[in-house]
Formats: sequence, structure tokens, C-alpha cells
Amino acid sequence: MNLNMAIPQEFSDYVTRLGNGLEVIPSVLYSTKDYTSAVTRDLTFFDTTQGSRQDLTNMSQQNMLPNPESFLIQNIRIFAKSQVQSDDSGGAAAGALASQFNDLVQLFSFGVLNLKIGNKQYGPWPLWMLPANSFVKGAFSTGSDLLADYGQTDGILYYLEPNLCILPLQQFTVTLSWPAGAVTLSNTTMTLEVLFDGKLARSVQ
Repeated sequence: MNLNMAIPQEFSDYVTRLGNGLEVIPSVLYSTKDYTSAVTRDLTFFDTTQGSRQDLTNMSQQNMLPNPESFLIQNIRIFAKSQVQSDDSGGAAAGALASQFNDLVQLFSFGVLNLKIGNKQYGPWPLWMLPANSFVKGAFSTGSDLLADYGQTDGILYYLEPNLCILPLQQFTVTLSWPAGAVTLSNTTMTLEVLFDGKLARSVQ
């Protein structure tokens, strides 16, 4: 077996460039970056290994998987790490309410995601197509004219069909992009996490 090309049989229909002694497990890959209000145009993900595995990334190498690991991408999700806030609705005429909720509406309305595997481009996907789907949900209320403020992307997961396979040591990146001046946030930053749902192939231990 050539370990540089180790790939499980069920991935073979999806590769662009084969394998024994591998196990396939459900897994995710994730990467987190901060959007800065009125400044950020592009955010590149999966290009760092720094920080906490719990909240920043689980990448062990920048922009690639170690040999002989490979990953089959079945879903792409985007999660915004926002917290519950309260906002004063005020008494002004109807207009955009400066709020965390409106920040998310703008980011997901104007942004797109591009995926690059090797030298091939995939996408763009409008961000609103890629919901987080699963997150903390509940009911709460506030008094007077204060509004409870929490936003997240929900809905049916966008299933990537056909799936896309990342080979061992194959370069890949994800870029989120927005037009110039499109999004000014009520807060200084919004933390965004891009996550791949799928299957990881790794050597049998």
C-alpha cells in the first residue's frame, strides 16, 4: 500500500487524483476567525493550528491533513459565536435596529463561501445556504422597550452532493468574502466558525 495515496474504497468515487488498513469514523473539521466591523473583506479558515482545540480549531497542520488521513466533506456549516443581549428599541421611526441579530442578518445576507481543494475552486455558496442548524435554543423575555437579542443560522443542513474528498497532504482553504463597506456591526467583532461534517479516514491503530 502506498501511504501517500491511502484512501478508503467508499471515497474513491469522489477523489480528484486508493486503500487498505484504514478505518472510517464520523468526524468534523472546524476553524474559527473574527470578523471586524466595517474592516474585514475576507476571512481565510483552516490556515492555523494555534489556539484552543475546544473553541478555535482542531487542525493539526495548516491547510492540510496529515498522512494518511483523508476527509469526506458531506456538509458545510457556519456558526456565529454570539451571546444573548438586550437592545433598547427606542421610539424612532422604523429602521434597522442596531443589534447582534441584525449583525448576523447582514453578514449572512452579503457574504459568500469559497472552498479550494488543491488547485480546484468550489462555490461560491451564499452564507445563508449554510446554517449551523443545531445550537442552544430557548425562550426569554425582557421588560419595558428592551428587546431580547440573539441570532443564529437555522434550517435544514445543506447536503453537499456529490461529496468532496480531501486527500492526505492535499492543500485546502475556505474563504468567506463580503463586498466593500457592506457590513457594519453593532459590536466591534463577530466570531465565526466554519465546520465540515463528514467522515475521517485514518490508519488503524
